[in-house]
Amino acid sequence: MLKLRRIKELTDLVFVRSEELLAGMCLARDIHFYDPSSQSAMVLKTGQKLTDMQVTQLCSAKLDGAYVDTVRSEVRVVSSINQQIRREAISNIHSLADNFIDSSKGVQKGDVEAIGNTTQELIDSLSSHKDILINIADIKMYDDYTYHHSLSVAIMAIAIGIELGLDNERLNELGLAGLLHDIGKVAIPIEIITKPDRLTREEFDIIKMHPVHAAAHLHERNLVNENIFRGIVGHHEKLDGSGYPNHLKGDEIHPYARILAVADVYDALTSNRPYRIPNPPNEAIEMVMGSMGTHFDERVVRAFLRKVAPFPTGSRVKLSNGETAYVMKNYPDQPLRPLVAVIGADKVYDLSLDQSCLNIVIVELIEDKKINRTLINM
Repeated sequence: MLKLRRIKELTDLVFVRSEELLAGMCLARDIHFYDPSSQSAMVLKTGQKLTDMQVTQLCSAKLDGAYVDTVRSEVRVVSSINQQIRREAISNIHSLADNFIDSSKGVQKGDVEAIGNTTQELIDSLSSHKDILINIADIKMYDDYTYHHSLSVAIMAIAIGIELGLDNERLNELGLAGLLHDIGKVAIPIEIITKPDRLTREEFDIIKMHPVHAAAHLHERNLVNENIFRGIVGHHEKLDGSGYPNHLKGDEIHPYARILAVADVYDALTSNRPYRIPNPPNEAIEMVMGSMGTHFDERVVRAFLRKVAPFPTGSRVKLSNGETAYVMKNYPDQPLRPLVAVIGADKVYDLSLDQSCLNIVIVELIEDKKINRTLINM
């Protein structure tokens, strides 16, 4: 059985949108930007406490926002997905998983109600910050993978659901399905879950049963309705029928399962696992885009793309022409082609709108090794 590990303390770093930055907030990441008023490139360093003038400059530069150290800031920092909600979510998933693997007890109504309360808090947070870049990397931990993965998938699924116009009731069902979708994995032997080599056919058959175990356990106890059940059990189905466990095709796959499938695969691709290193966010997005119409619902993928910024504003990237640049602005409909400013040169490339830049692409995200900075564009 999967041994439950201690819940890690979550980072004190949050992403704050530009219009909510205040003097006294302490930067947790360097910021490189172009200041229109002085017509010059500016740099604000990690550890600097913002002044009123610097806040004005950041807003004028139309940056999405900045990473802020909540401990060192002189003013209260509010994150759109605050640490308390994250801690509660992981704690509740842990408790439910404990009961899932305890055959003498099983998952209780109170376990699911606690998860449901967390779901509504996530919906409220995401719905009230539709124009912000949400840093889901803050909740992507390499320990307790199943639980943190479930939270990341739920957040992405809710974000996609909001973009698709789902009402609050359906967002609740979708979010709950996301938080519960991988609970069945805690019943799989740890040596299979953490195996660094290719799984045998028998081992993969065991893995393929995790959606069934989770959904059946919850449904048999009348803890989830039919929509949530079908969302959980079908999150590994593919439009062309090549998925599992039931090889469903097209419209046979529940809408929640189609949304969870995209969120699940993207988070899995960008996560560190025993059998592979994580894919860069841009490569993961390209993989998801390449599977539109075969594995994934095109409408869901397009909604997902409008929420994802693989190259966050302020991040360093390597270009196909050999130059290194900072990302200045993201375009929701062109997530892989932002506006960038070349480092050490007075050059700006608009990879999305400038026809002369069509042959230039981003080949690498030069990221902080401590944090995989993937964002959801709210």
